[in-house]
Amino acid sequence: MSKVVLLPVARKPLWLLFFETLVPAGFPSPAEDHRGIKLDLNRLLLPHPDSTYLVRVMGDSMTGGDSGIRDGALLAVDCSLKPQSDDVVIAVLEGEFTVKRLIQRGPSAWFLVPDNPCYPETSITQPDLFDVWGVVTHVVTETRRGRLSSHVRVS
Repeated sequence: MSKVVLLPVARKPLWLLFFETLVPAGFPSPAEDHRGIKLDLNRLLLPHPDSTYLVRVMGDSMTGGDSGIRDGALLAVDCSLKPQSDDVVIAVLEGEFTVKRLIQRGPSAWFLVPDNPCYPETSITQPDLFDVWGVVTHVVTETRRGRLSSHVRVS
C-alpha cells in the first residue's frame, strides 16, 4: 500500500547562495570564481505555490532511471501542469497512490511505467479508475542522513 503525506509549503522567500560555476563530476578543476548570487529556493522549486504540494516517496520502483527518485526522496508536485507523455506523475490507480512515469503509446494507450526494470508497467485500461494528482517537477534527496530523514517521516 502506498502512503502520501502532504507537507506544508513555505511561502516566504528562502534565499541561498548559488554559485553559477559548474562543478565537474569527473576530475576536479580549479574553481573559476568563488562569487555567488542569491537564489530563492522557493521560487525555483515551487513556481506555483498555490497549486504545488510536497510528498515523500516510499519504495524503490522509481530508482535506476533518469528521474533520480529514490526511497525517501521529497518530491515537488505541481497540479497546475497538464500531464504529458514521459512526465513523472503522482497518480491514483484504483484508489491507490503511486509515483510513476506516464507514457503514451499510440493515440489512446496510456501506461504507468516505473524507472526500476524490476517492477512491471501498468496499462491504464479503466480511465474512470485513474487520475493524475500532479506532475513531479523536482526531486530532493539526501546524500547524508540528516534533517529530511529525521523530520519528514512517513509512519
